[in-house]
Amino acid sequence: MMKWQRKILKQVSYPLLLPISKWYAAKERTAMVDGIALTVQPGVFHPSLFFSTKFLLSWLKQQSLQNLTVLELGAGSGLLAIYAAKQKAVVTASDISTTAYDNIQMNCTKNDVSIQVILSNLFNKISNPCFDIILINPPYYPKNPISENEFAWFCGEDYDYFQALFFQLPNYLKNTSKAIMVLSEDCNIEVIQSLALQNNLSWKLIAQKNFWAEENYLFQITHTSNN
Repeated sequence: MMKWQRKILKQVSYPLLLPISKWYAAKERTAMVDGIALTVQPGVFHPSLFFSTKFLLSWLKQQSLQNLTVLELGAGSGLLAIYAAKQKAVVTASDISTTAYDNIQMNCTKNDVSIQVILSNLFNKISNPCFDIILINPPYYPKNPISENEFAWFCGEDYDYFQALFFQLPNYLKNTSKAIMVLSEDCNIEVIQSLALQNNLSWKLIAQKNFWAEENYLFQITHTSNN
């Protein structure tokens, strides 16, 4: 499907799908994803309603994770963190939302995994020096969030989220580390990439997949000095 065709399909279908997804997400829901049982609280990003988290999960399932240090930054329900913990990684999950923080802990108990869960705006409260893998499903719509749950969607009118993220990220990457970020064609990838490059970070497309009417991308981010 061509990009212009996907755009038309979105314009036709989104007025119907958006209110349905908002209605569904307004109540506590349960989901089973790759054998991981999740409870998703209202206001928490639901990994089964959107393709981005599952795209990251598909990459993660191809990795050997045993004994690696893994951070899911902005973890929401904690799906990726729980999967990594089940593969015997040493896992940290963080989120700026108090609801998501409680939700991650609930799902860790539900799946009998041990994960360090941190309430943090990006890396502000994360004391771990570095991680082998950092997983990022970021907010990317350029609007200022006005409520806690909007932090999952809006990155600020001036891309404040990405400016802060890429300024902090180099301090948490070892020489062999990598951050994996999922983005959609709906966002301004050129602006986001330029902010990464300004902070001595290298940017590489590693996967691309069309989900229904939307092209999604996985980018690997490392220190420029490692390439």
